[in-house]
Amino acid sequence: MFLAILALSLFFFTYYYKNPQRQLDSNLNTDTDTDKIDGTIKSTRKTSSIIENAKYTGSNNRGSFFEINASLAEITNVEPNLSYMKKVKAVIKLIDGRVILIESDRAIYNRLTNDTNFMENVLITDEENKIACDNLDLYISKNLITAYNNVKYDSLNGFLLADKVDIDILKKEAKIFMFDPKNNVKLRYKN
Repeated sequence: MFLAILALSLFFFTYYYKNPQRQLDSNLNTDTDTDKIDGTIKSTRKTSSIIENAKYTGSNNRGSFFEINASLAEITNVEPNLSYMKKVKAVIKLIDGRVILIESDRAIYNRLTNDTNFMENVLITDEENKIACDNLDLYISKNLITAYNNVKYDSLNGFLLADKVDIDILKKEAKIFMFDPKNNVKLRYKN
């Protein structure tokens, strides 16, 4: 029995602690530098964690529940509270029963504040309303959605083009803006 334990200990020590390739591989994930290209994390040996099929859930003090899913999330040692996500889908369930869906190609989720910045091919759906835009910021703590850059808002009442739309998700109120005050929001009513 003693010989079996000794042999197992030697095997474990030899292949786990003394394997230089294993030590090298573990050191690859501890670098603190990351390469960013166009606001995205370039997957390198310096990325601390890559998570497939990532899921984040939470709620705020006003009864709103959210769930954010991504096909891929990257977390770096440099910014450990941020998750850089790809192929993102979010669901917000409000206390009044409404459900808001958000989809985008990329997003950055802040695990401390639960705020999320969606970018590229963003689509938000709320009952009969749809908004397509380049960027969307979801502030869970403020119950605020800010859609901006190339905003196309389609509802039962009409269609509009604007630079920015702020939506209070609890009050169901929207403020619509143009970045240049010389330009007007383009609006087409449906009959």
